[in-house]
Amino acid sequence: MTDKPIVGIDVSKGWLDVCIAGSAGVERIDNTAEAVDAWLDRIGPGLVAFEPTGGYERILAAAVRERSVPFIRVHPNDVIAFRKSRGIKAKSDPIDARLILDFVADTLSRRGWSGDVFGNDLLRALTARRRQLVAALQAERCRLSLAAVPAVRDSLELVIAALRHSLEALEAELSAAIAGDRETAQLAELLQTIHGIGPITAATLIADLPELGLLTAKQIAALLGLAPHTRRSGTMRYREPTGHGRAGVRQALFNAARAAIRHPSPFKDFFDRLVGQNRRPGKVALTAVMRKLVITANAVARDRQPWRGTQPKPQPRADGTKCRPHGEPIARRAGRVKAAAALCAVAPRASLDAV
Repeated sequence: MTDKPIVGIDVSKGWLDVCIAGSAGVERIDNTAEAVDAWLDRIGPGLVAFEPTGGYERILAAAVRERSVPFIRVHPNDVIAFRKSRGIKAKSDPIDARLILDFVADTLSRRGWSGDVFGNDLLRALTARRRQLVAALQAERCRLSLAAVPAVRDSLELVIAALRHSLEALEAELSAAIAGDRETAQLAELLQTIHGIGPITAATLIADLPELGLLTAKQIAALLGLAPHTRRSGTMRYREPTGHGRAGVRQALFNAARAAIRHPSPFKDFFDRLVGQNRRPGKVALTAVMRKLVITANAVARDRQPWRGTQPKPQPRADGTKCRPHGEPIARRAGRVKAAAALCAVAPRASLDAV
């Protein structure tokens, strides 16, 4: 990448504004597969940076992935903060392309760079559509509960029936897509060994969190907005809120956490301890359970081992420890006891204690 240029691109619906490092101007090309392919073959960039723009960046992302060109999807909030730090008040597509380029160059020089991780596009699209259907079904149910006119109720019931049928078909398609890939199916099965995580939550984690298993516990929690933001100044200490994560994954983890604390499990014990002993509000404790869930799922995906957080501890023998035979040296007896204890020891890798 040292001998190839870095490129910042502002993505629009009909065109792309391209700013190449070392060049004075900004080039505009059509946002079509033919134009993007021709531009990539002509320039041969070493790194491409662009903002997510509601799906209009898919053609560019597919083209650079096909050519194995490194790329970065820059968060719009980072670019906005960088614009304010530069004191730039004007805004246009060429200015945005230049800002993206300058921001990426500054980021690379200060904190290094790691490429984006792309998951399964099919699973991502199916899970997103499922969330839309669930939201629409809930809205129609609320309208039905308040409707009094028979004609309106009949209309709402027809729509609800159609939405239910579509949701069932989509979930069947989602299950088939997961089962069709051996590695994905194995990961989904491993994730479902964790208390509270079912098929839908596992599919959401796989589809919308491709970084699962590749980051540390703190990084994966911060990525989802489940790490508290410290706010202190002098002797003042303010509340430490969470947020600004991936909303779809957070919603799935919220439901998983509610299911996990209903039945005996380490997550329920953790929740009860936060609420009872530490006197934390229920929502705060539930957020902590969500964080514990995603960290556990990250460990399971990393080690490719099922969760063993509920394995029973070895019970002591009813008859106690046998006395050493007459004439047996004490050192031999100690070694025999240690060997017997080692056989009963359980050392799960992907347990709550390990994370």
